[in-house]
Amino acid sequence: MKIVIAGAGKVGFTVALRLCREGHDITLIDEKREALEAAANAMDAMGVCGSCASPATLREAEIDEADVFIAATGNDEANLVACQFARKMGAKHTVARLRNQEYLDSGESLREIMELNLSINPDYLTAGEISRVLQFPAATQVDSFPDCELEIVTFRITEHSRLNGVALSRLPSLISHKVLICAAERGGRVSIPDGSFVLQTGDLISVTAPPKVLRKFFIAAGAYQKPVKNVLILGGSRIAVYLTHLLEATGVNVTIIEHSNARCQILAELLQSADIVCGDGTDTTVLAQCGLKDADGFVALTNLDEENIILSMYAEKSGVEKVVSKINNEKFTDLLRDVFPDTTLSPKNLVAERIEGYVRGLAHASDESTIEALYYLGSQDVMATEFVVGAKAACIGKTLTELRLKPGVLIAAVVRGGSSFLADGKTVLVPGDKAVVVTARRSIFKLDDILA
Repeated sequence: MKIVIAGAGKVGFTVALRLCREGHDITLIDEKREALEAAANAMDAMGVCGSCASPATLREAEIDEADVFIAATGNDEANLVACQFARKMGAKHTVARLRNQEYLDSGESLREIMELNLSINPDYLTAGEISRVLQFPAATQVDSFPDCELEIVTFRITEHSRLNGVALSRLPSLISHKVLICAAERGGRVSIPDGSFVLQTGDLISVTAPPKVLRKFFIAAGAYQKPVKNVLILGGSRIAVYLTHLLEATGVNVTIIEHSNARCQILAELLQSADIVCGDGTDTTVLAQCGLKDADGFVALTNLDEENIILSMYAEKSGVEKVVSKINNEKFTDLLRDVFPDTTLSPKNLVAERIEGYVRGLAHASDESTIEALYYLGSQDVMATEFVVGAKAACIGKTLTELRLKPGVLIAAVVRGGSSFLADGKTVLVPGDKAVVVTARRSIFKLDDILA
């Protein structure tokens, strides 16, 4: 597909790199020539220097031939104008990155008026991810699919876990609740485990089940931690505002530390129930006065990765049970994976993941299947993809036991008629089902790609 991306910053660059790796024809638009040169050195992509809101620039980028136009600059209004021009000039699909809460509240009406196929708010997306993780403190990641009652929770097995040394075939006798271990990572290698797989300390595993069942599973496994009730947030960004709204809706008490007095005034107006503290969050005295030792959740949301990392480590050493850090530099994420076991996340990666799933759905839609969503579990080597089963799919009408699946592939769950259930050997897919497929070290673009 021909894809034009406006904005070669953190989000646009990450989206372009992922889509380029999937073989799409990428053109990047940016006003900064050095940003385009950096992108050209990292991937096989064309660059056009200019404003994305200029018809002349869009014309130079051959927007009339574009299958998808993605506006990912840091300016909401420029993104909206660019999408309108792109649509009028021939782009088949438009995607806009929008951060203003008013645009988020407008929802479907804004997309209809502006003829947007997809709008993404990275701050709200990130806040939702953090909120889910804080409900499962033992987890490093929690993913939920559209219209699916099941969640996929990724967590690391500790030395004292009851799962340590247990073969998956013995799991039902140890834990009465029905769950599915759909992926495991050990020593940097990932796999779709079978019944002979023996769980060990340090394994990063992904398990799926309804939320209530997952809580019972964690209790039985000796890994349950109560959802947080007192959260200390460092940095009063938009993410902090969205996160506070989500947490307060579930009865969580929130304190935000923000160094800017002007921003604190805005936060006090937006968040009347939260405690807003104007101070330096890197000062241990301020952290102590804000109740760090009484908090059971700490979220670092400053604009500096290094600051977030150091303060998160300090919070963990101070006894905070659940620590979440916003980190955009993936090199830091890789370095911290084994030494800092708690949750780190990147807004740019969350946005790129959502757009990648949307583009895959467009590129590979057929009578066989379409893609609804995709998520990376634990590392970039494990992927969960939700497919809508088409009428001509080769995998319908047979039990999963009868289907010959490729190695490293698992059908984890099925959504049918508004309800969700875990798949097993007796499950038979029918047209209209939504099937959640987990793959290790393998990209699946169509549902029948799972067949050997």
